[in-house]
Amino acid sequence: MNSASPTYSTLQELVVSDKIYKDKSVKMLSLILQMEHTKSYGSPGIFLITRPRGFGLSLVAKSVEKILERDRETICKIEDEGLLREIPQRHCIKLDFKKIKGADTKEFTHSLLNNLQEQFWLNHIETHLDTYATPKFYLSKLIDTLFKRYKEQLVIIIDNYDIPIANAMLMENSEMTLECVCIYLDMLNVLKTAVSQVKWVMLTGHIKFALANEFSEGLPFVQDLSNEKSLETLFGLTLNEIEESYHTQIEKFAHDRNMSIEEYLKAVDKCYGNFAFSDSLIKVLCPACIAHVLNNNGLLLPYSATANYPIVKKLLSNEFVDLSYLYDKDGQDPLFSNSIDITVEKKQLASLLIQLGFATRARVLLNTDEGYTTWRYRFEMPNLDMQATFLMLKNELPEDYLTKELDYSTKNSAEGN
Repeated sequence: MNSASPTYSTLQELVVSDKIYKDKSVKMLSLILQMEHTKSYGSPGIFLITRPRGFGLSLVAKSVEKILERDRETICKIEDEGLLREIPQRHCIKLDFKKIKGADTKEFTHSLLNNLQEQFWLNHIETHLDTYATPKFYLSKLIDTLFKRYKEQLVIIIDNYDIPIANAMLMENSEMTLECVCIYLDMLNVLKTAVSQVKWVMLTGHIKFALANEFSEGLPFVQDLSNEKSLETLFGLTLNEIEESYHTQIEKFAHDRNMSIEEYLKAVDKCYGNFAFSDSLIKVLCPACIAHVLNNNGLLLPYSATANYPIVKKLLSNEFVDLSYLYDKDGQDPLFSNSIDITVEKKQLASLLIQLGFATRARVLLNTDEGYTTWRYRFEMPNLDMQATFLMLKNELPEDYLTKELDYSTKNSAEGN
């Protein structure tokens, strides 16, 4: 058993397996139609979707690209209920900023340029990397060249859009951080002005960063779809989906532990479930963790603790951090919808923890007074896996904890402060 092994291949098999993919395909097509038909004024429609790590955002982004470009293997697999006919075929530029890094401004800029240069190669566009040109120039040239080639509006998909900003935040020099963020935001600003060339843009990532500041216009108007009811189960797996699609494996795992199927599923849910991404509070489980469970003969280990959360670890290292207000307290604002600045202050840490899956909404309270409605929330640690990961980041659990099964027999209590 190797709890730290990469999950991409197994997660793809899990999320895009025939049964699950067909179940999610109508939701995915509806998402594309929503982005296609949302009216924009003076700029392309720019949409943001965030989820915690392990929820298959990259796989969905890739699927959206294949659907738009009518990839035969993908189209044959989905059940579209006639929706596909309503979606025009479009050429896509798909960028993935997962590997963007750099210890200083020069390295950061070079990393962005290399990423864009790869797109020129993939699209057979002749160009030479000019060290004096900016990422903004190269993105603009890429869009303009492909628009002229295809003579129709493009769709741009940026996966892991948040990684460049997250990387810049880890730089020791705050001025360098700001400079790198502004370089990135200036590059993204090309999307705002490409209204004649780009139909819409989809950004996917784990953190909802502010994409404009006083130094760079960036993308001031981004439509955040992350908390819409229509997407609440698109990126996660419900307990029923797991039971129905992987019944044979679940039955074996339960038998090996002298448990009933119902008891084992409750344990799985306590370990990896209880995430809610809309006010309907429909609960879903983390697909990456379920992929690990299926690959590791049903072992319920703290799989998320092997992930990298450098920003959270850095912020939690402050001995004065107080999160007593966040967990199990009624009457809170919709913190999940807040944008994160490059200097995380006050309740932005709570928003960051919610967006990364270390807290989830557990209760929604509506108060209507003379025609004015307010929403208040209660947040809690979603499950044992995220609780263990949180404690690991605070250096409150030993490393060998990764090899021990989660104690799903005990009450799932959040230790949030």
